[in-house]
Amino acid sequence: MARRKKLLLLPTIIEKPIVATVLLGLVLTPALSQFQYQDVKVNRRQYPRTITINVGLGFQTLTVNRNALVAIIEANSAENAWTTVWNYGTGYIATKLVREGVCYVSPMDRVVMPALDSIAVLAEQTNNVKGESVLPRSIRYVVSRRQARELRTYGNDIFALCSGLPTFIAFEESQPEGGNQIFYNQDACYRLDVLNLLGIEYCRAGKV
Repeated sequence: MARRKKLLLLPTIIEKPIVATVLLGLVLTPALSQFQYQDVKVNRRQYPRTITINVGLGFQTLTVNRNALVAIIEANSAENAWTTVWNYGTGYIATKLVREGVCYVSPMDRVVMPALDSIAVLAEQTNNVKGESVLPRSIRYVVSRRQARELRTYGNDIFALCSGLPTFIAFEESQPEGGNQIFYNQDACYRLDVLNLLGIEYCRAGKV
């Protein structure tokens, strides 16, 4: 007699993959008082990059080059055109006033000025702020009568900006050259409102 074979049917188990989705959100606060100049994280693959920011009734162009450690800001207003170069490598900034045909070179205040990695993000935040804004930080420089020499020592971009123009050394008001007291007319200062982030004033000294 032939034996019957019993077939054991096992239930089929289909393993379903488990998918976990993580959403990472970045909240950008437009309030100027809450800007964290040193702690903004950016995608470094986006550099070098150029963006345009609305400032007052005009606009300014920001170019950031991480390889050269340089930020260049240009204001193209017909009445108030200027260009400022911030060289984070050499630690100097230079500003060319187009109408006056002059350049000013000064040490960089890294505490007051935004970090290179954060400047583009912060500028784009201020681009969304409507109406007049109160600049969160400002620097006042006093322009000496001493002309800058060997412009290449300040960086290639500063050399290209100021080459061929009278270029004077400017010192931060709180850090005068040699500790000497500086006299200047506070009503005769040239002011730059940079990217709605920073106010820079250049005041000509009576004696340095």
